[in-house]
Amino acid sequence: MRNTAQKRTTNPNTKPRARNRKNSSTAPAVQPSARAVRQWYNQNKPQFQNYANTSSTNVNDTITLLRDVTKTGTKTISAFSKDSLRSYLQNIGTNEKNLRNLSRYLYYRSPVYHRLIMYNANMFCLNAREVVPNYDLTGNNDTTKTLKDWYDTLVILEKMNLQYEMLKVYTVCFREDVFYGCVYYDDESMFILPLDPDYCKISGYYNTGDFSFDMDMSYFRSKQELLEYWGEPFQSMYKAYESEGNSGKWQPMPDENAICLKARAEDWETIVPLFSGLFNALINLIDLEDIQAIADEQQIYKLVWLEMETLTGSNMPDDWKVNPQIMIEYFNRLLEEALPSYTSGAIVPGKLNTISFNNDQATDTSKIAKATETVLNTSGGAQILNSSTISGTTAFEAAVRSDTEFAISMLLPQTQSWLNRWLSYQLSTPAKVKFFEVSAYTIEAFKKSITTTAAQYGMSGKLVLNNLNGFSELDTVALNFLEENCLQRS
Repeated sequence: MRNTAQKRTTNPNTKPRARNRKNSSTAPAVQPSARAVRQWYNQNKPQFQNYANTSSTNVNDTITLLRDVTKTGTKTISAFSKDSLRSYLQNIGTNEKNLRNLSRYLYYRSPVYHRLIMYNANMFCLNAREVVPNYDLTGNNDTTKTLKDWYDTLVILEKMNLQYEMLKVYTVCFREDVFYGCVYYDDESMFILPLDPDYCKISGYYNTGDFSFDMDMSYFRSKQELLEYWGEPFQSMYKAYESEGNSGKWQPMPDENAICLKARAEDWETIVPLFSGLFNALINLIDLEDIQAIADEQQIYKLVWLEMETLTGSNMPDDWKVNPQIMIEYFNRLLEEALPSYTSGAIVPGKLNTISFNNDQATDTSKIAKATETVLNTSGGAQILNSSTISGTTAFEAAVRSDTEFAISMLLPQTQSWLNRWLSYQLSTPAKVKFFEVSAYTIEAFKKSITTTAAQYGMSGKLVLNNLNGFSELDTVALNFLEENCLQRS
């Protein structure tokens, strides 16, 4: 039974539209399952992830404004246009797409940026939760119904595989600020389909606190096959667009399918990557790494030249000791058969000598380390990645708490709001899910605190503790039944 009572507050600058939650009029003969959509996404992920075939501007289009990738050598390093980047940052309201594409580029191009994004995205521990059954303190509570609602909620949570599905959501949030997705759920599993942010925009928020969004249906004009692959709700949304014309281009994503999380949750209208302030430093770091690569090549490079000597005491400039034709013939054989690829050769009047370019001993290596340290120190939430600057247990624990708060303070409450709202569409009276503010780095300390109080809180404490140890609530209940009712049965 579905409950569609959740309210949606619209952006005052966005014209609200009527909702169509059932979408039954144009439902396909066979609605694709969550597994089918997941398989389609995984097969098309290399192209779809970068939206290479869903936008006129792919991931590399923006960076070409900053760097001429057709040039090689030292010219490539100096081809960055810092003025363009500065313009993006000074006018973030009109450069949402450019900043997003630049962030994607750096995510794949810069190991430091990739590590910074994944460090924060992997911070979440969605097993650290309590599932609280519905209870009316002033009313008559039916024990059987309460237990049934609680159990049904646990069954759904078991199918959702939240820890895995939400990782891609958090990765996009830290990289691009906003994640837009469509939730598919059936009797077997759940899958969250990422949507192209160039065709989505936040339109408001629900009374639970998470965001609603609309999608531009012109996205499907040249991609009609996706309507068949994706099924509902996109088929109904596109049909509404066709009937309404351009005025209906932006269609609201149905509440039960919509998931939209924003890293900068304090401002829903300004979309800017969370670490955009580091872009200039990251580009400088890439420059420095490229310079170091050239320096490394120069260290092993040699130039061999053959000096063509003249006869002793001769005043004639072309009175050679060896016939030049013979000398050139042998020298060419030397170039073809004996010299490695990083060594060049030349013929000059004189003796055989070599030149090496290794006088500059890799001084830029320390510069790269220093630049990397600077990027991490100024990121605002990656102290552990630069742990060499942390001394002592107290400082380390403080850094862990600080990084945890930075990573999860905005997105974990939104996750909880979305999940409880979404559960209300699957069950009439679902239990409430409460996430604890625990990260992958603070989970052990949290487990210790739970262990000392588990006996005091009874089964509730055991459920939380076993969840942290990798056992779901249903696993714990089943094992408890096995222990108390089966193995110890008289």
